[in-house]
Amino acid sequence: AFLQKTNLNGESVYEQLAKVVGKVLDEKPDDAVDLLETSVMVKKTAFKPADPPLMAADPKNVATAVALKELYCAPKREIDPESGEPIEPAEDLLNEFESENIVGDAAMYEAVGLGLSMSEMYGVMLCAKRLGEDPKKNCATVRFFGKVLGTDGDYYVFETSIKEHEPVEDAPETPPGQVPPEPAGEGSNEYTYFVCSHLGGAFTRLPDLTPAAVVAARKIKKYFTGDLTAPVWSYPAFPGDEAMYLRAQVGRIVSATVVSPAGYLVAVGEDEEPKKLVQPGTEDYPDLPAFEEKEDLQEMREPVNWSHRYRYLKKQGRVEQYTPPEDADPDAPAVDPPEPDVDPELLVTLDGDTESECVDWGSCVMEEIDGSAQKQPAWTSCTSSNVVGVKNQTVAIKSMVWPGAFAVYQAGPKFSNCYVGYGIKNAPYVPAPPPAVLNEAEEIPKESDALPPKADAAPAE
Repeated sequence: AFLQKTNLNGESVYEQLAKVVGKVLDEKPDDAVDLLETSVMVKKTAFKPADPPLMAADPKNVATAVALKELYCAPKREIDPESGEPIEPAEDLLNEFESENIVGDAAMYEAVGLGLSMSEMYGVMLCAKRLGEDPKKNCATVRFFGKVLGTDGDYYVFETSIKEHEPVEDAPETPPGQVPPEPAGEGSNEYTYFVCSHLGGAFTRLPDLTPAAVVAARKIKKYFTGDLTAPVWSYPAFPGDEAMYLRAQVGRIVSATVVSPAGYLVAVGEDEEPKKLVQPGTEDYPDLPAFEEKEDLQEMREPVNWSHRYRYLKKQGRVEQYTPPEDADPDAPAVDPPEPDVDPELLVTLDGDTESECVDWGSCVMEEIDGSAQKQPAWTSCTSSNVVGVKNQTVAIKSMVWPGAFAVYQAGPKFSNCYVGYGIKNAPYVPAPPPAVLNEAEEIPKESDALPPKADAAPAE
């Protein structure tokens, strides 16, 4: 133990003697008895690498790493100041919610080579758990919409339904002459969306969708920056910041690409009331025929076996068409009448999307074939394996109108929707024309520059 004591440089007599003996045995010098000089030579020729330079860490990366670490760790318990023991969290303080099997969906995504990686989806699952259990958010359901990519940062978007919407104080009023938005929990605002810039980061609630934002978003093409407070510089001018633009694009994407197997859901309700989607054959709806799976899984590659799950977002920017009331103020600016638009039924199949006149559906970018423009299919499909007879295959359909949107299906039935892309529609961009040039102003009559005539002098007396 005495020989193994180290000095300030971390060297010990035992290590030094071992090096001397090793050097003598390796080199076998003629004068091997001069151990002292050999020991000095070993010490002088020892190589000591310099300490590597310290790299300055970006504070933003450090914060991201800390948030991700805390996401995977167990939540910290509060300490009782009197006993010093950790306080067991009360289970009734956590909010109860429903969610899809995100990790199970990730396995289907991985089978067809779409979506995010398995490790990233596990972090998404933990984020959805944290969001759903937060009693302040009051979420009834949580669904992972997808990941919207940006130039300086990305957005993880989560779709939620709120148990009870609280009245918003100091809500902005709709300017005169514009179409009012639909109330929270109805129509285009049926779902509430939360985003975070990185896994484990703080959630930010996106604003409710306004018709003006939808109409303006359909006229521009912009990449996201990753900053919700960034202005959206465009022509025509966009009414809001990037948070509103993100909400508008998410609303357009879910209206066009969130699908389910045809027959898996059924719309029930009165004719005058909004219909509700239910699963037939369950305990609540035993009279409705249950969903029957296809014998051949390859049939799910056909668009006719899929149906739109969300309602169509009309040209006006709303799900329900708005008509100004008859007793409106005659002195206020009038609301423009709605443009002629189609009204597809809920759960309409995807086989008509290519020829559809819906503004966010339609066909893919038209391609010149033999000198004429031909419409391209709105949907394409793929499978996890092309080998015949492989069990537990996964089928996926991908939107060609909104690149990055897809749906997967496995026997069971199991299906899921997801989006990973830049939030840009695959359609020709036609810039809006500039406003009309104003007419020349009318000429204003100009007074004469001549001096007024002098008054005649009075005659002398």
